[in-house]
Amino acid sequence: MSEHSILQRLLNAQTALRATVQKILDLNRQLKSLKVSKQAPENHSIKQELKLLNKVADQQAKIVQLYETNLRKVSNQ
Repeated sequence: MSEHSILQRLLNAQTALRATVQKILDLNRQLKSLKVSKQAPENHSIKQELKLLNKVADQQAKIVQLYETNLRKVSNQ
């Protein structure tokens, strides 16, 4: 894989990770406001979505790390 290709994939992965983290932060704010009003059904669905998004963010972070490592290897050659 070329350096340019790896760099483009890295940038795409970082963008996706940032979007996922932003969604997690938004849901956490929403969950905090629901705790005040004690709306349990919505609370449960938000927690489920947060659980899924945390797994997605973890996977995306691993992908970003992999591309960063590959980019360093290609750059050093």
